[in-house]
Amino acid sequence: MLVYGSSIIAIVLAYSLWNLKHTIQAQFVPKNLPPFFNAGGSCELIREKEVDNRFKFCEDGVILAPGIAIFSCDLGRYEWNTAMGPMNETSRGGGLWALHYTSATTEKPYPLELTSFPGDADMGFHPLGIDTPSDSSGTPSRLLVINHGRHKPTVEVFHVKLECGLVALTYETTLTHPSFVAPNAIAAVSFDSFFLSHDHYFTNRMRWPLNTILPWLETFLLLPLGKVDLISFEALPGAGVRKVQTVARNIVCANGVAVSADGSTLAVASTARAEVLIYSKDTTTVKFITSIRVPFGVDNLAFAGDQLLAAGHPYAPELMALMKNKSSRAPSYVSAISPQSANQTQSWLTRILVGANLTTVFMSDGSFLSASSGASVDLEMRIMFVVALYGSGVAKCNYTL
Repeated sequence: MLVYGSSIIAIVLAYSLWNLKHTIQAQFVPKNLPPFFNAGGSCELIREKEVDNRFKFCEDGVILAPGIAIFSCDLGRYEWNTAMGPMNETSRGGGLWALHYTSATTEKPYPLELTSFPGDADMGFHPLGIDTPSDSSGTPSRLLVINHGRHKPTVEVFHVKLECGLVALTYETTLTHPSFVAPNAIAAVSFDSFFLSHDHYFTNRMRWPLNTILPWLETFLLLPLGKVDLISFEALPGAGVRKVQTVARNIVCANGVAVSADGSTLAVASTARAEVLIYSKDTTTVKFITSIRVPFGVDNLAFAGDQLLAAGHPYAPELMALMKNKSSRAPSYVSAISPQSANQTQSWLTRILVGANLTTVFMSDGSFLSASSGASVDLEMRIMFVVALYGSGVAKCNYTL
């Protein structure tokens, strides 16, 4: 009986290791990455020119309009990281930044004032994922921001416009809901609805000692407790969240979310599994269809025309060391997922199921850009930006795909 039981355990362990083969190779095997960068085109690192560079540790970015981008950055990330820890009191908060550019020139990045924002714009503002829904005219006039504030996670809603050629933000409302446990990424569906991913069920906000045990177990046992919700809301005073519907469950560390331009596809990053999950999407249902493996722990996702950009972390031990200040850098990796078929009469979902191309568009050993977390493309300017969790700036590259 003992021998039989041992055999069963051995078989289960062997299957588990085989099932984790891609996860281990993608995140725990060192890769031969270029010492500076390889992006298929030229890149430059955008920073503040002052000695005390504040334009760094940017987790997400969006293209507001051709030649204008907005970035979500947090100087306090080393002290305040609700997803991976630690959560220490810090006098440094985060901020939103704007950047104006052309294909040949780049202006100085500038911080955006959060006009009428009622919270503590320093210690109480720790932005993560951002997105810009368009109004009825198709113009982006609202900015959605995940905020991991001191007391609870929220989604901040700002009105965005150009004043004298500069980006201006005015606070509209704060969205709160008991389901907002561990929000990570956000993807607008309409002017008043969005997808919201939650990377964990157990978080560092729990009471001690649970906060020291359960989040760690969820992460390292690859427990499928992440999810994606569809949120509808009203920005009117006293209104807030109208409806929360969970559309994707049982995801190991649900991270980046993105919706294809034709609306047929919801893509969700499973960081710990090094996969991009593909869901069909229509007006009433979201259904899992397939998954696409990538050679790194995928963080944020963004569509750029027919390309689905996935950015992330190709060597988890170095990222963990960087987070703990035991290393000065961690590698970066960005891939583009695209349908093999260019038949635009078919949906993106239909074409990706026939066959997918996986193309490397940026990689670095971390000496140029450390710990990439997202990429976005200005298709009109043919410019790609790569943001980095612990990077000393944002990479601006010529986009050649």
